[in-house]
Order: sequence, then C-alpha cells, then structure tokens
Amino acid sequence: MAAQHDLPLGELMNADLVRAWRRGAVALAVPAAFFLLLGLACVRGAAWRTWGNHRAPGVVISLNLSHNRGTQPTIEYAVGGKTYKFQTAGNYPAERFAMGQNVTVLYSADRPDFGMLDSFGELWPLPIGLSVVGLALAALAWKARSGLHPALHGLCSFGLVVLGALAGMTVFCLLCVKGGLEIFAGAPRLVTFLGGVLLFFGTVPVAACGAVALWQRYVPARCPRCSGPMRGQHVGRQLIYTCSDCGQRG
Repeated sequence: MAAQHDLPLGELMNADLVRAWRRGAVALAVPAAFFLLLGLACVRGAAWRTWGNHRAPGVVISLNLSHNRGTQPTIEYAVGGKTYKFQTAGNYPAERFAMGQNVTVLYSADRPDFGMLDSFGELWPLPIGLSVVGLALAALAWKARSGLHPALHGLCSFGLVVLGALAGMTVFCLLCVKGGLEIFAGAPRLVTFLGGVLLFFGTVPVAACGAVALWQRYVPARCPRCSGPMRGQHVGRQLIYTCSDCGQRG
C-alpha cells in the first residue's frame, strides 16, 4: 500500500483507468461467453437434426396467412401409420408455399410427433444469430481491455440495455409464467394482474436501466486524442462524451 502511495498521481490515475477498462472487458466477456455457448449448443442441435434425424414426406394443409407477416404453414406427415402435424416456427413469404405442396419433414425416431420442416430457415438462423452476437461481444471485450472509442462505448451501452431487459424478462418469466415458480398461483385475478404489472416494471426496466447506468459510471470510453477517460452524458436525445483530461467532445 505504501508503494502505491509513492507512485506519481499520473501513474495512479492510469492504473485506475486500466482497471476500469478491464472491468468493462469482463462485463462484455460474460454475456459473450453465454451467447457463444448457447450458440454452439444450438449449432449442435441443428446439425443433429439435419444429419441425425429421419425424413418423411409432408404436405401443406394450411397456409395461416397474415396481413403483414407472410405465412406460417401447417404441415401434415405420417410415420408408422400415424398422422402428425405442426406449424412452422419461422415466417415465410406468402408465395413460398401453396396448399397441397409437398415438403420434407425432419423427425426423431424417439419423438415422431416432434416434426420440423427440412429448411435452412427453420434450423440455422437462431444458431447463426447467437454465434454472431457472441463473437461480436467477444471482439468488443477484447478491444475494451485498452478502452473503447466513444462510438463503440455508446453501442455497448445500447447493447447492455437490451441484455438487461432480457435478463429482467427472464426473471419475470421464472417468477410468474406457468412452469416457473408461479408466485401468484391461486391468488385472486386482481392481485395476479396488479402483482404481475408491478413485478414486470420492477424487473425489466430496472435491469435495463441498471445495466447501462453501471456501465456508464464505472467504465469510461477512451479519448481518441489523448487516451484519457471520456464520460458520457445525455444532452437531449444525444449521448455526448467529454474527456476529463483534454476536454475533447465526441
């Protein structure tokens, strides 16, 4: 501790700044690891369904057209003399499918009732999306070790708002949704409604605002002119960064 007090003020400030940037790198690395692991799990599941599942002929029996969202067709198929049907998870252009159109269905030998359309749009968008998000966060975490440019720092602020909202929504669902803790089970409808509303606004917005507030408070951006710390401040609808060393604004 005595040795630390003997250091010049500039070196102490630099050491604090480096620690702050490393905190930011850890804050980004945690969700990066989560999304990468989840993405790899989804890639494994999609690959298993593509190459390990059985295939059966299916037919479109309903288009389920909507005004703006295209179609989510219902598909019927037969396995072992039994008929099953399912609705696609993804939305497709209205012209993609027609009534009576023949398609290929993927199903597991253990769960023939759990069918899925043999289509890239059904299998791969989620694994690819999760992997891309994880890789982007990992790249930002690596860059954050030495400080982020104000533009990237602001982008991370927006991302943490989204991640915080997702975390709050997860907590809300675990507490209230059927299959979770169902803390309002058996309560009168009015109590369930009011309690659900209060809990929702006490988890989702609080988690979103709390995540970005902690980020802005404890992780400064890096000044492109002097490499000093830049703090963000909302001016109207804009987020303006100002360097505490040279006064650079960005």
